[in-house]
Amino acid sequence: MLKATQIVNLTATPIGSTDSKYIDLLNKNIKPPVPLELKRIHIRAMFVVNDSPNSFGGCFDRADLTQITELFIDTPVLIGHDKSALPVARIFWAETVQAGERLWVKCYFFWPREVDYSDRLRINIDSGIYKECSVSFLYDHPECSACGGDFRICGHAGSRETHYYYKGVQKILETSLVYRGAVPGTHLTNQLVEKPERFAVVGSSINTASPAESAAMGSKHINLKINGRRYFAQTAQDSRNHD
Repeated sequence: MLKATQIVNLTATPIGSTDSKYIDLLNKNIKPPVPLELKRIHIRAMFVVNDSPNSFGGCFDRADLTQITELFIDTPVLIGHDKSALPVARIFWAETVQAGERLWVKCYFFWPREVDYSDRLRINIDSGIYKECSVSFLYDHPECSACGGDFRICGHAGSRETHYYYKGVQKILETSLVYRGAVPGTHLTNQLVEKPERFAVVGSSINTASPAESAAMGSKHINLKINGRRYFAQTAQDSRNHD
């Protein structure tokens, strides 16, 4: 086992995460009557919810977020939670992404290029006009962060130092593009893969690349896993050993 603290620059592309991967996931999870091709659709992503309290005092438990991501798949995207209108897009994949101290649910959604609103939706997202999102869902009960009881009756609802967790999330009804999201920092993006960032990776988080991968990439690369996804990473000059 390699025991070191290394500062690494992640490459922009996770292993196996290509355009063909997105279209394969879309056709597998959505099962459209006519299989779709990448050239016929637009794909964007949204950071919908995280593990911090929202403007209503509710919060998703960090331990539940991985399971909740699965509920987003094959759910509609609306405008302004208007359930009287048909969807403008659909979520075909979701995953958890660490951003700073917060764990986010990042959802990937698509819409056809042939529909009359296609370019308008794309332009409004990419220009930052349509910027935030919100989710509508069903859950069992609110759990108090202070005592673990039902927040509706435990007596802590009046405290500014407490919040509640959405427990027993059963179903994601829809996700909407909105003028202001309840979760601070929620946003839409055309960056399907995160930009390279610098991370400190310690001890067992590091796995050396295979001989073939090392030969192909050079000696300053390692193979690591973050949030369940495998990356090629390049070590920086300020790597240092530790006990």
